[in-house]
Amino acid sequence: MRRHLRRAAARLAALALTASAAVALTGTVAAPAHAETMVRECKASNVSCIAFSGYAGKPIWGYPVSTSGNNCVNYVAYRLSRNGVAQQSAMGDGGSWAANATKRGFKVDKTATVGSVAQWGYGSAYAPSYGHVGYVEEVTSGYIVISDSSYGGGYSSRWRVPRGDRNWPTNFIHFKDKAYQPPPSGSFIKVRETSQAFRLVGKAPVYVSTWAAFGGTQPTHLISSTSLATLPVRPAEGTFIKGAQRKEAYRIAGGAPVIVTSWAVFGGTKPTVVVDQNAIDKAGTGGVWNHLNAVPADGTFIKTGQRLEAYRMSGGAPIAISSWANVGGYKTPIYVDQLAVDQAGSGVKFNHLRFHPKDGTLIKALPGTASYQVTAGVPIRTTTTASAVGVDQVAIAKAGDTSAIRWTHLAKAN
Repeated sequence: MRRHLRRAAARLAALALTASAAVALTGTVAAPAHAETMVRECKASNVSCIAFSGYAGKPIWGYPVSTSGNNCVNYVAYRLSRNGVAQQSAMGDGGSWAANATKRGFKVDKTATVGSVAQWGYGSAYAPSYGHVGYVEEVTSGYIVISDSSYGGGYSSRWRVPRGDRNWPTNFIHFKDKAYQPPPSGSFIKVRETSQAFRLVGKAPVYVSTWAAFGGTQPTHLISSTSLATLPVRPAEGTFIKGAQRKEAYRIAGGAPVIVTSWAVFGGTKPTVVVDQNAIDKAGTGGVWNHLNAVPADGTFIKTGQRLEAYRMSGGAPIAISSWANVGGYKTPIYVDQLAVDQAGSGVKFNHLRFHPKDGTLIKALPGTASYQVTAGVPIRTTTTASAVGVDQVAIAKAGDTSAIRWTHLAKAN
């Protein structure tokens, strides 16, 4: 922990806090005796380095804070409360947390895990006087990342420490470990190992190929490739995004961006996360571009806002549903713009839907069992059934029927 409150401050704290809470103040980190390999990734004289967690410098569980809102035990208490841990007041200085946690039945060991509490004991190289506690954000094979707060130092920080470093925590306390939690949606992140930048859409990373799209370089939150791999591959269904360069809005359906030509379809303007247009245009082309699909995943159900027509995606194309009963009962669809369906495949922004399924796509006529392979939009009977997507048999029977455009997403044989 950081430096104990000076005596006068301690007397003031005693007036406002219980005696047990008053001892839970921060200490001072020792000056390094030699060059350290730990790296401070963020350090601020307020709580800005830990604000990504929602921490706002307010006291919790009876622990005090400095005028800047900092205190290691209070910050850790806040993180634990967010993880669903029951109130743990009067744990004392950071140096006493391991012993007190053990007495309360919590596991204390030498194994770093995401969501555990890093603890430095009395006499430790990092915080010899009063100990310290921080929150373990990330764990990799080579290092861990800790976020913490300091009363005596009056700062918040995020830092990484390699295994074997003299500043490695003394113990790890497992109150209620929790998987990696990324910063809020809209944050920019950068992967330490690759220097690749992404913008979070919800919790999913969407690649940033150029900072020019955002008016220049933006502040980033560093994460490990290990943590990146734990994030959702693609944004949540129904999420709205906007391409920075062309200002086009899209809705995520089946992992793909489906164009929005009018907000009226959705009852008015919706919040969007602005992303690099290149991530949309190159969606699904491999590597970093695969955090968006080029077209919705097979089996995705969509419904149009204007004509309220339901479809099931197959081979990148919307296949009409005449009755939910024909596809096994009602399924919750993602509402999309009718124009995205009617003009599917007609160019750039409309190309995230195909008008006809990709050649070779296998479909099965439901509720029957007949299977078809699509060639040039035409469903042709086949005995191959593996990976076939079940679609409404009426859409197959009416393939190419121009009485309604929805039937033309399958073609009629000449």
